[in-house]
Amino acid sequence: MNDLKIRFSGARSGRWPLTVGQKNVLEWIRTDVPGPADILSAVVRVPRAGTLDAVGAALGELVGRHEALRTFLRDGEQIVQAEGTLVAEVVEATGTERDWMTSGGRVFDPAADLPVRVRVVTRGGVPFLIVLHVSHVAADLSAITVLRAELTALLAGRELPAAGHHPADRAAFEHSPAGRRQLDGSIRYWGRHLEERPLCSLGLPHRFPDRRGHHQVLLGSRAGAEAVAAIAGAAGVRPLAVVMAAFAALLTHWTGEPGCLLNCLCSNRFSPELRDYVGTISQETWIPFTATPSFPEAVARMNAAALAAYKYGRYDSARLNAAMRAAERARGMPCHRDVVVNNTTGHSRVVLPASGLEAGAGDRSFDAPVEFDVYRLDGKLGCGLGVDARLATADEVAALLGGVERLVVAAAGGDVDLGEFGIPQVERGTGWVRTEACWVDVPGVQNVADLVLGDGVARVEAVDGRLVGHVGPGLDSSVAGEKVLAEIVRQTRHGLVAPGSWLAQG
Repeated sequence: MNDLKIRFSGARSGRWPLTVGQKNVLEWIRTDVPGPADILSAVVRVPRAGTLDAVGAALGELVGRHEALRTFLRDGEQIVQAEGTLVAEVVEATGTERDWMTSGGRVFDPAADLPVRVRVVTRGGVPFLIVLHVSHVAADLSAITVLRAELTALLAGRELPAAGHHPADRAAFEHSPAGRRQLDGSIRYWGRHLEERPLCSLGLPHRFPDRRGHHQVLLGSRAGAEAVAAIAGAAGVRPLAVVMAAFAALLTHWTGEPGCLLNCLCSNRFSPELRDYVGTISQETWIPFTATPSFPEAVARMNAAALAAYKYGRYDSARLNAAMRAAERARGMPCHRDVVVNNTTGHSRVVLPASGLEAGAGDRSFDAPVEFDVYRLDGKLGCGLGVDARLATADEVAALLGGVERLVVAAAGGDVDLGEFGIPQVERGTGWVRTEACWVDVPGVQNVADLVLGDGVARVEAVDGRLVGHVGPGLDSSVAGEKVLAEIVRQTRHGLVAPGSWLAQG
């Protein structure tokens, strides 16, 4: 293995505030091993006559033209470097293409590392592939598409217009009156959802409490892709909305919930200046889904909810976190991040089954109880599903993901009964009741009350769809309520909700 030193220089350097997108990504990227969305990758072919010098020149120009690629994030600021050197790995092609991608497996330190890592793959010393790994703090999926296209053009010797909008410019807009109005509107929008929507989508028992990790299943289906395209075309929606609607419909059928909140990364590029923007405007947003027996209606609802989420997908994460904490106290339950949808279409390197379902390789990390991955929509429907092993069996997870394929294929041919797909509604057992907020594990709430107040000091019960706590003489009911609420929020367990009212027993 050799190194290729790449010199870069840009027109501007300096310090600016972080953008809301940068702040948001800094909150969730991992510092131990990369999460599934922490590092984004692109592969670019080198023209036949390409040389290492030409590759270095093209990469230097690419980094020089985009400030995001030469920026450190430290102490609440983005620090743009005017010039510097990026060292690329040069490796001779051996093994499989998967081996060439491995340099993307190390975390980036946003404060100390340039957010781009490069590997040049050669055959007989001649470069034929460039692998880019970019931290999500510097580029989202749309930006990776821009970088791939621009590097291809630079390698071909084509001139590019100057990049006109950078994260520093984005930060300036966000601090302007117009930018503040936009961010304020987003907080108001999400605040209403926190007040009205379920904060928990998975009020499920741990049926297998001793199991660890996730069951993961992958799907590859050409028939599924054809069906999704047909449904999307007929409904006038994006294919992704069809797949997400199918998944959400089967998920809510399994959980018995009237709806769910899907946590998704949103990259809103509706503004003209953001069309070719290299930076991250991705922020995790909620897409609320309300269950319906009609699949066409489910698709329409999902599409409308996604468009609204994209519209308000830029927000100040500190303000939203404060709103979440306030909602938790007001509603007596944690705000769960329990169902995550990752859309990596056009960028995924996952090896999909030729057809049907296969168990995952076990090399995927999960940070939510349920994660639904959409890898591919064009030509083959490629999806993955990971479910906390305490919640379901491997066969149930496979049936749930397989149900997505069966549902879209059937729906492309006409009306369907959603109850015929996926897996039956989970059996929660005694002690679980449906309240106004969600499914609640009443014995679990009682255990929390016994833990913080003492055994037998308080009694918790469900009355007409409401959770009520009773305390004995000598104990202030408001103090008891505060202690139980604090512990429930701290534990963040599904099915635990603080009683909405506390009554003193005579």
